[in-house]
Amino acid sequence: MLLPAYCAQLPRGSASLGLIVVSGRGTALLVSALTLLLWATLAPLVVRGLLTADVLLARALLAPARDVTLAQRVEYLTESRARVVDAAEAERRRIERDLHDGAQQRLVAMTMTLGRARSRLKGSGQDAALELVDEARASAQEAINELRDLTRGLHPPVLTDRGLDAALSAVAARLPIPVEVDVDVAPRPSTTVEGIAYFVVTEALTNVAKHARSKKAWVSIRRTADRLAVTIGDDGVGGAKVSPGGGLAGLADRVCGVDGRLRVTSPPGGPTLIEVEMQCV
Repeated sequence: MLLPAYCAQLPRGSASLGLIVVSGRGTALLVSALTLLLWATLAPLVVRGLLTADVLLARALLAPARDVTLAQRVEYLTESRARVVDAAEAERRRIERDLHDGAQQRLVAMTMTLGRARSRLKGSGQDAALELVDEARASAQEAINELRDLTRGLHPPVLTDRGLDAALSAVAARLPIPVEVDVDVAPRPSTTVEGIAYFVVTEALTNVAKHARSKKAWVSIRRTADRLAVTIGDDGVGGAKVSPGGGLAGLADRVCGVDGRLRVTSPPGGPTLIEVEMQCV
């Protein structure tokens, strides 16, 4: 491109460019213009090619390997799932506190007020009004019992205070069949894992009492390193299975939230075993 500036100073005043001999300023200007046009067309393509090669080389030398990237992604998803599960468990505990300290206390106060009203109406001859007060008081007491059952199913205070052994022993004592509870989870797992284990056992025992027609049941919970193994069994009629939309499917979904697995063994005629294994996070 600079040939017109120094072509005249070359020997014999000409330049040989392969098969082309440039002599004279006009020819030199033409060659310079053609060269400039050629590089204006090719330079962007050359630069983009070099840039692509540079990016590929940088990725090959600096970027993490694919297996490392996948491992980091799995770790991130595991942590985010644990945060979601913890948040859901904290929300359930908040609902339990609100029900216990709010609605339940107001119902208790209303029951006491109705009791005082009944005392004043008793012997006054207003039998119709007294009957209405008794009905309202009975309804309020039923609502209190339902709220207590609901809050007990969400996250009972005894589970937080004394752990799985005491909480599940209290559940077993209320069932119409004898239940053997054997719990060894030292050190205690997180409140989220404890809550899920409690929920799984209580739901399974409720199903045993309703459907299994069994004479006894048993619960075994063991912690080994960072894994928690839960086994619920009964000597009932068997035939339990995990079906979409069923209660056992709901338990399996909840267990999966903490990297757990649920397996059901229930041949016709029994016995039925529900085995759960969870990560102690």
